[in-house]
Amino acid sequence: MQKKELLNFYLGEAKRIRRDLHQIPEEGFNLPRTQEYIINYLKKQGYQPEKICDAGVILFISGYDKENTIAFRADMDALCLNEETDCTYKSIHQGWMHACGHDGHMAMNLLLAKYLADHPKEITRSVLLIFQPGEEGPGGAKPIVKAGILKKYDIKAIFGYHLFPFIKEGILSTTPGPMMGQNNEFYFTVHGKSGHAAEPQLAIDAIVASASLITGIQAIVSRNVSPMKNAVITIGLLNGGTRVNVVAEEVKIAGTTRFFDNDIHVMLKKRITEVAKGVELIHGCTIDLKFVEMYPAVINDRSLYEIFVELCNPEERLVFEKVMLSEDFAFYQKEIPGLFIGIGTGNSLKGFDKSIHTSHFNFDEEVLISGLEMSLKFLNYSKIY
Repeated sequence: MQKKELLNFYLGEAKRIRRDLHQIPEEGFNLPRTQEYIINYLKKQGYQPEKICDAGVILFISGYDKENTIAFRADMDALCLNEETDCTYKSIHQGWMHACGHDGHMAMNLLLAKYLADHPKEITRSVLLIFQPGEEGPGGAKPIVKAGILKKYDIKAIFGYHLFPFIKEGILSTTPGPMMGQNNEFYFTVHGKSGHAAEPQLAIDAIVASASLITGIQAIVSRNVSPMKNAVITIGLLNGGTRVNVVAEEVKIAGTTRFFDNDIHVMLKKRITEVAKGVELIHGCTIDLKFVEMYPAVINDRSLYEIFVELCNPEERLVFEKVMLSEDFAFYQKEIPGLFIGIGTGNSLKGFDKSIHTSHFNFDEEVLISGLEMSLKFLNYSKIY
């Protein structure tokens, strides 16, 4: 079925599903209403979906070709954010919003399931639909992989989509190799010695030490990473002090590092640790430091990318310029070949130019049909792997 026909048949359904899901955003692995909606929808199409990892859902659809099964992943969770759009289908869960397009991602998987239910004779290849919790944290892809479904269903390749307003509306965009950065976090607690603000010589100022620590860390990338490579360090949390006339005894600092290469990963940890030790010596404080490894880099399979180029109309695709945003889709790619694809939602004339993870993010559901069409093309491709 061509895209125009898909629009005629499924655009109304795309709007209904997405807007239903948009109103019930939920957190991480606490997704009872979202999970219930997905299961009920799939059962109405005649399927028997399964729960996975408590909050997730999977659906295996058997086709004629059982040797080349592929999977499509959609993330389910929302963000802790007060929605400020003026749409009629705003979040009914105060303080939570689908501000990263996950409502659209789920809608695309559900549309694919409906299409295959409507056209059973077109199910040439077996397919696994994965509805995954916890993408925004703590990383739901990892327990999904550990549950063994990729091996159980002998998945040869996996595909994922993400809506992006910095891509023109309706354009599909991906790239071979590195696409999105690895994400690690670091947490400092700077311990000083409290005292009166008028007698700083009798105290150890955790705020002054923290200022040196932050300045030192922010110089790491500019003086240790080749200009030909990519890395980012951002400090996003700083808490310390109790009163204006008291020397602060403790400050908490937290941030994130983003990169593509493991050698940079090793170097950043080493230099951050060394800067902290130097600040301890200079200021006489003590610093506790903890690193938390989050998501690996999204690295697309080149063969799958070449299939994408072959199947996608030239005027509807664009090479993705890699970004330091992170995505736990990378955990699937550690196990099997995978391709992550951006779908453009950007349209300033419609007001759909607000960034993801902001309270005004929104999009036209017509872009979901582009994702559905692409999924069907992958399903009908003669051989993936």
